[in-house]
Amino acid sequence: MGYNLFRGTSKLKNTLDNQQVIKSASKMSLATLISRILGYVRDALLTAMLNPTAKDAFLVAFRLPNMFRRLLGEGSLSVSFIPVFVDHLSRPEDQVKAKNLSASIFTLLMIVSSILSVLGILFMEQLLGEVLSGKGYQQIPGKMDMTVLLARIMFFYLFLITSYAYLMAILNALKSFFIPALAPALFNFVFILALLTPAEWSDGLEQNVAWGVLIGGAVQVLVVSYALVKKGFFPGISFVFNSPSVKKVLFNMIPGMLGLGILQLMSLFNIYFASRLHEGSHTYIYLADRILELPQSLIAVSLGVALLPTLSEKWAQGKRLEMIEMGQSHLKLLLFLSLPSAVGMFVLAKPIVEVLFMRGEFSEVDVQQTLLVVQLYSFLLIASSVVKVIAPSFYAIKNTWVPALISALCLLLHVVVANQWTYYFGLQGLVGSTVLSGFVNAFLLYVFYQKFIGKLSLIQLIKDLWPLVISISFMAFTITKSYLLISNGLHALISPSWARGLALGASMALGGTVYFYVCSLMRVKESQAIISLFKRKLKIK
Repeated sequence: MGYNLFRGTSKLKNTLDNQQVIKSASKMSLATLISRILGYVRDALLTAMLNPTAKDAFLVAFRLPNMFRRLLGEGSLSVSFIPVFVDHLSRPEDQVKAKNLSASIFTLLMIVSSILSVLGILFMEQLLGEVLSGKGYQQIPGKMDMTVLLARIMFFYLFLITSYAYLMAILNALKSFFIPALAPALFNFVFILALLTPAEWSDGLEQNVAWGVLIGGAVQVLVVSYALVKKGFFPGISFVFNSPSVKKVLFNMIPGMLGLGILQLMSLFNIYFASRLHEGSHTYIYLADRILELPQSLIAVSLGVALLPTLSEKWAQGKRLEMIEMGQSHLKLLLFLSLPSAVGMFVLAKPIVEVLFMRGEFSEVDVQQTLLVVQLYSFLLIASSVVKVIAPSFYAIKNTWVPALISALCLLLHVVVANQWTYYFGLQGLVGSTVLSGFVNAFLLYVFYQKFIGKLSLIQLIKDLWPLVISISFMAFTITKSYLLISNGLHALISPSWARGLALGASMALGGTVYFYVCSLMRVKESQAIISLFKRKLKIK
């Protein structure tokens, strides 16, 4: 009886923790949605207003500081810092240690990011000369010079975005998700203002936008800094780098930096491979990335970020079985959401790209190239969703070596395959190699999870999710037919662009409704839980 009582209490506690993670992820998703809407406006203006050469040059230049952000700020440092920081926070007597740790790591990060920013600005021409050596890029007059100039203007964004990402990690560890997720919306707003600034105010619109990136980055840092000051956790300056906690974070960072460094090397290789191809290839990949990021950030990233602190607590408290149970349930939840999103992306790729970007300088040819990338990326959404649940479990147990080694293997695979596939299949070959590497990454993480943490039952997962095949089939039929019927019916009444937009929105709403309805009929627990949540929010009995 005592065992049953304990087991019942444990299940109740795990359920409450699951609900807290979902609640935190929901808040983060709301803020992320606001940011993505403004991000769409930003990208729509960018693609419509800049010519193809300026678009490629700006997007390549903008990508460089963001690569270092993932390496230093929100990547290996965050996942190594949060578990140690949370350990201290969980013990009242260690609150001072937690603050000292955050201050020491913050100081070290500022030193490193400052040095990298200066070096990047000084040696940008040499760096880009190697990365963009493909004939497709080099043969266009003035394109390389424009890219170097924009990259030099924007590279100090590395310092700003790295600071923001680290401060965001502290807020996430304190279970504060909404404000740090909302800060990028302000960045996008500043970006939009820069795009709308008259080109005559500088030497070109692309330079206006480059300076807007720096101002927007500063605004992001100020927002999260204010939130941390209010909580009393804004990190000060500390040069104490030899404490056990700091050493533990830095030691755990080494494999994480290796793994994420490998991923950033993959991005550099992709820039190089794309420089072999025709003009616009960098733009097509960027826009497909942005389309992928919306469902990915609303579903996988939000859940993964909200999951890490809770998993870290479970492991620190020795609740291994609860941790595994939480991983299994959230993997199922994430696939429940990501599978229909992936199918919807594939089926509606053409109208999505047309509605979002086909205006101004963005032509029908650009639409066709981008939609092919979007369709391939729809498969990547599934793989990345699995990774966003399994990878935080390794970080929670402070094992960052396994994800790093797996990333190294995936990079090697990608370089070999992409080099061949780009030659034979062009842009689709490059993107296809990225998708293949993503699935290999997810599979290997799953295999090693069984060894280092516990058993995630693949058979049980398949049994739980097989009804989704039927639900997704009904959804795909609904969105395909409804889009054609609605768009054809509206073409006679309104302009083609408005007809496409309204038809896309209506078909997505209908498809989502059908998916949840069929899942509910088939007693899929995730569907019933989400519907109940919405009813409670709307106070529907």
